[in-house]
Amino acid sequence: MSKMMNLDELSPGAILADEVLSLNGQTLLKKGVTLTPRHITLLTTWNVQSVFIESDEPEEAPAAVDETSENGPQLSPAYMKFQLEFDSVQANLHQSFDIIRDNHIVPVSKIKEDAASIHGAVAKNFEVLNHLLSYVPDIANPITAHSLMTAYYADLIAQHMDWAPKDIEGVTLAALLHDIGSLTVKGNVSIQEAHIAETAGLLKVAKGLPLEVIMGIIQHREYLNGTGFPKRSQGEQIHPYARIIAVADKFHQMSYSRDSINPFPMLDVFKRDMYEKFDPAIVQTFLDCLKDTLTMNRVELTDGRQANIIFFNKNNLQMPVVKTDDNSIIDLGGQTRLRIARLIAHP
Repeated sequence: MSKMMNLDELSPGAILADEVLSLNGQTLLKKGVTLTPRHITLLTTWNVQSVFIESDEPEEAPAAVDETSENGPQLSPAYMKFQLEFDSVQANLHQSFDIIRDNHIVPVSKIKEDAASIHGAVAKNFEVLNHLLSYVPDIANPITAHSLMTAYYADLIAQHMDWAPKDIEGVTLAALLHDIGSLTVKGNVSIQEAHIAETAGLLKVAKGLPLEVIMGIIQHREYLNGTGFPKRSQGEQIHPYARIIAVADKFHQMSYSRDSINPFPMLDVFKRDMYEKFDPAIVQTFLDCLKDTLTMNRVELTDGRQANIIFFNKNNLQMPVVKTDDNSIIDLGGQTRLRIARLIAHP
Protein backbone atom coordinates (compact mmCIF):
# COMPACT_ATOMS: atom_id res chain seq x y z
CA MET A 1 0.00 0.00 0.00
CA SER A 2 1.05 3.57 -0.55
CA LYS A 3 -0.06 7.05 0.36
CA MET A 4 0.63 10.49 -1.05
CA MET A 5 2.55 12.82 1.27
CA ASN A 6 3.49 16.47 0.95
CA LEU A 7 7.17 17.30 1.25
CA ASP A 8 6.75 18.97 4.64
CA GLU A 9 5.36 15.68 5.98
CA LEU A 10 8.30 13.54 4.87
CA SER A 11 10.83 12.06 7.28
CA PRO A 12 14.14 10.33 6.52
CA GLY A 13 13.60 6.60 6.32
CA ALA A 14 10.38 6.80 4.28
CA ILE A 15 10.43 4.60 1.17
CA LEU A 16 9.24 5.81 -2.22
CA ALA A 17 6.32 3.72 -3.48
CA ASP A 18 6.64 5.18 -6.98
CA GLU A 19 9.35 6.90 -8.99
CA VAL A 20 9.59 10.69 -8.92
CA LEU A 21 9.54 12.28 -12.37
CA SER A 22 10.55 15.70 -13.64
CA LEU A 23 8.22 17.79 -15.79
CA ASN A 24 9.78 16.34 -18.94
CA GLY A 25 9.35 12.77 -17.70
CA GLN A 26 12.92 12.12 -16.58
CA THR A 27 13.33 9.93 -13.50
CA LEU A 28 14.66 11.94 -10.56
CA LEU A 29 14.42 9.27 -7.85
CA LYS A 30 13.60 5.62 -8.36
CA LYS A 31 10.85 3.60 -6.72
CA GLY A 32 12.10 1.89 -3.56
CA VAL A 33 14.61 4.61 -2.61
CA THR A 34 14.86 5.12 1.15
CA LEU A 35 14.73 8.87 1.65
CA THR A 36 17.56 10.65 3.42
CA PRO A 37 17.68 14.30 4.50
CA ARG A 38 19.50 15.12 1.24
CA HIS A 39 16.79 13.47 -0.86
CA ILE A 40 14.14 15.63 0.81
CA THR A 41 16.23 18.75 0.20
CA LEU A 42 16.66 17.67 -3.41
CA LEU A 43 12.90 17.26 -3.90
CA THR A 44 12.42 20.78 -2.55
CA THR A 45 15.08 22.12 -4.93
CA TRP A 46 13.25 20.47 -7.84
CA ASN A 47 9.96 21.99 -6.66
CA VAL A 48 8.31 18.59 -6.20
CA GLN A 49 5.14 19.10 -4.16
CA SER A 50 4.28 15.54 -3.09
CA VAL A 51 5.36 11.91 -3.49
CA PHE A 52 3.92 8.45 -2.92
CA ILE A 53 5.34 6.68 0.14
CA GLU A 54 5.02 3.06 1.27
CA SER A 55 2.62 3.13 4.20
CA ASP A 56 3.15 -0.25 5.85
CA GLU A 57 6.64 0.31 7.25
CA PRO A 58 6.77 -0.63 10.96
CA GLU A 59 8.58 2.56 11.87
CA GLU A 60 10.58 5.34 10.32
CA ALA A 61 14.18 5.98 11.14
CA PRO A 62 14.81 9.23 13.02
CA ALA A 63 16.09 12.23 11.11
CA ALA A 64 19.82 12.81 11.29
CA VAL A 65 20.82 15.95 13.13
CA ASP A 66 22.64 18.33 10.82
CA GLU A 67 23.06 21.60 12.65
CA THR A 68 25.77 24.20 12.34
CA SER A 69 27.41 26.30 15.00
CA GLU A 70 30.30 28.68 15.33
CA ASN A 71 32.57 25.65 15.31
CA GLY A 72 31.19 24.29 12.04
CA PRO A 73 28.93 21.30 11.26
CA GLN A 74 27.81 19.23 14.25
CA LEU A 75 28.07 15.47 14.08
CA SER A 76 24.73 13.67 14.07
CA PRO A 77 24.12 11.02 16.76
CA ALA A 78 23.82 8.40 14.00
CA TYR A 79 27.23 9.35 12.60
CA MET A 80 28.88 9.34 16.00
CA LYS A 81 27.41 5.90 16.69
CA PHE A 82 28.70 4.66 13.33
CA GLN A 83 32.14 6.09 14.06
CA LEU A 84 32.32 4.36 17.44
CA GLU A 85 31.23 1.02 15.95
CA PHE A 86 33.68 1.38 13.06
CA ASP A 87 36.60 2.23 15.35
CA SER A 88 35.77 -0.70 17.62
CA VAL A 89 35.73 -3.20 14.75
CA GLN A 90 38.90 -1.63 13.35
CA ALA A 91 40.70 -2.13 16.67
CA ASN A 92 39.57 -5.78 16.84
CA LEU A 93 40.57 -6.43 13.25
CA HIS A 94 43.99 -4.85 13.77
CA GLN A 95 44.62 -7.27 16.66
CA SER A 96 43.65 -10.18 14.41
CA PHE A 97 45.94 -8.92 11.66
CA ASP A 98 48.81 -8.70 14.17
CA ILE A 99 48.25 -12.40 14.92
CA ILE A 100 48.35 -13.20 11.20
CA ARG A 101 51.48 -11.11 10.66
CA ASP A 102 53.36 -12.51 13.66
CA ASN A 103 52.22 -16.13 13.71
CA HIS A 104 50.86 -16.89 10.21
CA ILE A 105 47.62 -18.04 11.84
CA VAL A 106 44.17 -16.74 10.83
CA PRO A 107 41.90 -16.25 13.90
CA VAL A 108 38.79 -17.20 11.93
CA SER A 109 36.23 -17.11 14.74
CA LYS A 110 37.38 -13.66 15.85
CA ILE A 111 37.17 -12.22 12.34
CA LYS A 112 33.76 -13.86 11.84
CA GLU A 113 32.56 -11.78 14.80
CA ASP A 114 33.81 -8.64 13.05
CA ALA A 115 31.94 -9.63 9.88
CA ALA A 116 28.74 -10.09 11.89
CA SER A 117 29.22 -6.66 13.50
CA ILE A 118 29.64 -5.00 10.11
CA HIS A 119 26.58 -6.76 8.73
CA GLY A 120 24.47 -5.60 11.67
CA ALA A 121 25.73 -2.02 11.39
CA VAL A 122 24.96 -1.81 7.68
CA ALA A 123 21.54 -3.48 8.02
CA LYS A 124 20.25 -1.08 10.68
CA ASN A 125 21.69 2.21 9.37
CA PHE A 126 20.13 3.53 6.17
CA GLU A 127 22.69 6.39 6.13
CA VAL A 128 25.71 4.08 6.34
CA LEU A 129 26.89 4.86 2.80
CA ASN A 130 26.89 8.57 3.55
CA HIS A 131 28.86 7.87 6.73
CA LEU A 132 31.41 5.79 4.81
CA LEU A 133 31.81 8.61 2.30
CA SER A 134 32.46 11.04 5.16
CA TYR A 135 35.04 9.08 7.09
CA VAL A 136 38.75 8.57 6.43
CA PRO A 137 39.83 5.66 8.67
CA ASP A 138 43.07 5.24 10.60
CA ILE A 139 45.83 5.63 8.02
CA ALA A 140 48.45 4.38 10.48
CA ASN A 141 47.25 0.85 9.67
CA PRO A 142 46.48 0.97 5.94
CA ILE A 143 45.89 -2.76 5.37
CA THR A 144 43.42 -2.93 8.27
CA ALA A 145 41.66 0.25 7.15
CA HIS A 146 41.40 -0.87 3.53
CA SER A 147 40.16 -4.35 4.45
CA LEU A 148 37.53 -2.91 6.75
CA MET A 149 36.27 -0.32 4.26
CA THR A 150 36.14 -2.97 1.54
CA ALA A 151 34.09 -5.18 3.85
CA TYR A 152 31.60 -2.41 4.62
CA TYR A 153 31.13 -1.69 0.92
CA ALA A 154 30.84 -5.39 0.04
CA ASP A 155 28.17 -5.88 2.71
CA LEU A 156 26.30 -2.80 1.50
CA ILE A 157 26.28 -3.98 -2.12
CA ALA A 158 25.17 -7.51 -1.18
CA GLN A 159 22.33 -6.15 0.95
CA HIS A 160 21.12 -3.92 -1.86
CA MET A 161 21.19 -6.95 -4.17
CA ASP A 162 18.92 -8.78 -1.69
CA TRP A 163 21.35 -11.58 -1.00
CA ALA A 164 20.50 -14.04 1.79
CA PRO A 165 21.96 -13.03 5.20
CA LYS A 166 24.29 -16.05 5.15
CA ASP A 167 25.82 -14.93 1.87
CA ILE A 168 26.03 -11.30 2.94
CA GLU A 169 28.03 -12.24 6.03
CA GLY A 170 30.06 -14.63 3.86
CA VAL A 171 31.11 -11.97 1.37
CA THR A 172 31.80 -9.56 4.24
CA LEU A 173 34.09 -12.11 5.88
CA ALA A 174 35.84 -12.72 2.56
CA ALA A 175 36.33 -8.97 2.12
CA LEU A 176 37.91 -8.67 5.57
CA LEU A 177 40.40 -11.38 4.62
CA HIS A 178 40.98 -10.48 0.98
CA ASP A 179 44.34 -8.76 1.58
CA ILE A 180 45.85 -10.87 4.38
CA GLY A 181 48.66 -12.03 2.10
CA SER A 182 49.96 -8.45 2.21
CA LEU A 183 50.60 -8.93 5.94
CA THR A 184 53.14 -11.72 5.44
CA VAL A 185 54.65 -11.24 1.98
CA LYS A 186 58.44 -10.90 2.12
CA GLY A 187 61.22 -9.55 -0.04
CA ASN A 188 61.18 -7.06 -2.90
CA VAL A 189 58.68 -8.93 -5.06
CA SER A 190 55.61 -6.93 -6.09
CA ILE A 191 52.69 -7.19 -3.68
CA GLN A 192 50.41 -7.66 -6.67
CA GLU A 193 52.37 -10.68 -7.83
CA ALA A 194 52.84 -12.29 -4.43
CA HIS A 195 49.99 -11.48 -2.09
CA ILE A 196 47.50 -13.92 -3.65
CA ALA A 197 50.02 -16.76 -3.22
CA GLU A 198 50.69 -15.69 0.36
CA THR A 199 46.94 -15.50 1.01
CA ALA A 200 46.42 -19.00 -0.41
CA GLY A 201 49.09 -20.35 1.92
CA LEU A 202 47.42 -18.79 4.95
CA LEU A 203 43.98 -20.04 3.93
CA LYS A 204 45.29 -23.57 3.39
CA VAL A 205 45.92 -23.97 7.12
CA ALA A 206 42.96 -21.88 8.33
CA LYS A 207 40.06 -23.81 9.81
CA GLY A 208 36.38 -22.94 9.62
CA LEU A 209 36.26 -21.01 6.33
CA PRO A 210 33.58 -22.12 3.84
CA LEU A 211 34.71 -22.80 0.27
CA GLU A 212 32.72 -19.84 -1.09
CA VAL A 213 34.59 -17.49 1.26
CA ILE A 214 37.93 -18.90 0.10
CA MET A 215 36.90 -18.51 -3.55
CA GLY A 216 35.85 -14.91 -2.91
CA ILE A 217 39.26 -14.14 -1.45
CA ILE A 218 41.40 -15.92 -4.03
CA GLN A 219 39.48 -14.64 -7.07
CA HIS A 220 38.89 -11.00 -6.09
CA ARG A 221 41.51 -9.79 -8.62
CA GLU A 222 39.99 -11.74 -11.52
CA TYR A 223 38.12 -9.82 -14.25
CA LEU A 224 35.18 -11.09 -16.26
CA ASN A 225 37.09 -10.65 -19.53
CA GLY A 226 39.95 -12.87 -18.36
CA THR A 227 42.56 -10.15 -17.86
CA GLY A 228 42.85 -10.55 -14.08
CA PHE A 229 44.88 -12.91 -11.91
CA PRO A 230 45.92 -15.39 -10.59
CA LYS A 231 44.35 -17.73 -13.19
CA ARG A 232 42.75 -15.36 -15.72
CA SER A 233 39.33 -16.81 -14.90
CA GLN A 234 36.40 -15.51 -16.95
CA GLY A 235 32.68 -14.89 -16.57
CA GLU A 236 30.85 -17.52 -14.54
CA GLN A 237 34.14 -19.07 -13.47
CA ILE A 238 34.48 -16.19 -11.00
CA HIS A 239 32.58 -16.64 -7.74
CA PRO A 240 29.89 -14.00 -6.96
CA TYR A 241 31.66 -13.14 -3.68
CA ALA A 242 34.81 -12.27 -5.64
CA ARG A 243 32.83 -10.11 -8.07
CA ILE A 244 31.45 -7.96 -5.26
CA ILE A 245 34.82 -7.71 -3.51
CA ALA A 246 36.45 -6.64 -6.79
CA VAL A 247 34.10 -3.65 -7.01
CA ALA A 248 34.35 -2.71 -3.32
CA ASP A 249 38.15 -3.11 -3.31
CA LYS A 250 38.65 -0.98 -6.42
CA PHE A 251 36.30 1.74 -5.21
CA HIS A 252 38.08 2.21 -1.90
CA GLN A 253 41.54 2.08 -3.45
CA MET A 254 40.76 4.75 -6.04
CA SER A 255 38.43 7.06 -4.09
CA TYR A 256 40.24 7.57 -0.78
CA SER A 257 43.53 9.34 -0.29
CA ARG A 258 45.46 10.09 2.87
CA ASP A 259 43.26 12.99 3.91
CA SER A 260 40.36 13.34 1.44
CA ILE A 261 37.69 11.44 -0.48
CA ASN A 262 36.80 11.92 -4.14
CA PRO A 263 34.58 9.11 -5.51
CA PHE A 264 33.51 10.93 -8.67
CA PRO A 265 36.23 9.71 -11.12
CA MET A 266 35.46 6.11 -10.11
CA LEU A 267 31.83 6.51 -11.20
CA ASP A 268 32.91 6.77 -14.83
CA VAL A 269 35.57 4.06 -14.41
CA PHE A 270 32.87 1.66 -13.28
CA LYS A 271 30.52 2.77 -16.04
CA ARG A 272 33.28 2.20 -18.62
CA ASP A 273 34.40 -1.20 -17.29
CA MET A 274 31.11 -2.68 -16.12
CA TYR A 275 30.64 -4.87 -19.19
CA GLU A 276 34.23 -6.06 -19.48
CA LYS A 277 35.96 -6.30 -16.12
CA PHE A 278 33.19 -6.12 -13.53
CA ASP A 279 29.79 -7.73 -13.07
CA PRO A 280 27.26 -5.30 -14.63
CA ALA A 281 24.49 -6.04 -12.10
CA ILE A 282 26.83 -5.43 -9.17
CA VAL A 283 28.24 -2.23 -10.64
CA GLN A 284 24.82 -0.85 -11.54
CA THR A 285 23.52 -1.56 -8.04
CA PHE A 286 26.49 0.21 -6.50
CA LEU A 287 26.31 3.15 -8.91
CA ASP A 288 22.63 3.66 -8.09
CA CYS A 289 23.43 3.69 -4.37
CA LEU A 290 26.30 6.14 -4.86
CA LYS A 291 24.30 8.53 -7.02
CA ASP A 292 21.39 8.53 -4.58
CA THR A 293 23.73 9.27 -1.68
CA LEU A 294 25.93 11.83 -3.44
CA THR A 295 23.01 13.88 -4.74
CA MET A 296 22.80 17.09 -2.68
CA ASN A 297 26.10 16.29 -1.00
CA ARG A 298 28.65 19.06 -0.77
CA VAL A 299 31.84 19.16 -2.82
CA GLU A 300 34.77 21.47 -3.32
CA LEU A 301 35.55 22.48 -6.89
CA THR A 302 39.03 22.93 -8.31
CA ASP A 303 38.61 26.73 -8.16
CA GLY A 304 37.99 26.55 -4.40
CA ARG A 305 34.24 27.14 -4.47
CA GLN A 306 31.89 24.83 -2.61
CA ALA A 307 28.71 23.47 -4.15
CA ASN A 308 25.96 20.87 -3.86
CA ILE A 309 25.42 18.07 -6.39
CA ILE A 310 21.95 18.51 -7.86
CA PHE A 311 21.96 16.20 -10.89
CA PHE A 312 24.17 13.57 -12.57
CA ASN A 313 24.89 13.68 -16.27
CA LYS A 314 24.04 10.24 -17.62
CA ASN A 315 27.06 9.98 -19.93
CA ASN A 316 29.57 11.76 -17.69
CA LEU A 317 28.92 10.80 -14.07
CA GLN A 318 32.06 12.42 -12.66
CA MET A 319 30.97 15.81 -14.06
CA PRO A 320 27.50 16.45 -12.58
CA VAL A 321 25.39 19.59 -12.40
CA VAL A 322 26.16 21.54 -9.22
CA LYS A 323 24.76 24.56 -7.39
CA THR A 324 27.42 26.77 -5.79
CA ASP A 325 27.01 28.69 -2.56
CA ASP A 326 26.40 31.86 -4.56
CA ASN A 327 23.45 30.10 -6.28
CA SER A 328 25.20 29.59 -9.62
CA ILE A 329 24.08 26.46 -11.49
CA ILE A 330 27.07 24.89 -13.28
CA ASP A 331 27.00 21.88 -15.58
CA LEU A 332 30.52 20.55 -15.07
CA GLY A 333 30.06 18.40 -18.16
CA GLY A 334 30.30 21.57 -20.23
CA GLN A 335 33.45 22.84 -18.52
CA THR A 336 36.98 22.26 -19.77
CA ARG A 337 38.94 22.96 -16.58
CA LEU A 338 36.51 23.11 -13.67
CA ARG A 339 35.84 19.82 -11.90
CA ILE A 340 35.30 18.34 -8.44
CA ALA A 341 38.41 18.35 -6.24
CA ARG A 342 36.99 16.47 -3.26
CA LEU A 343 33.89 15.44 -1.39
CA ILE A 344 33.13 17.48 1.72
CA ALA A 345 32.21 15.35 4.73
CA HIS A 346 28.49 15.53 5.47
CA PRO A 347 27.99 13.47 8.61
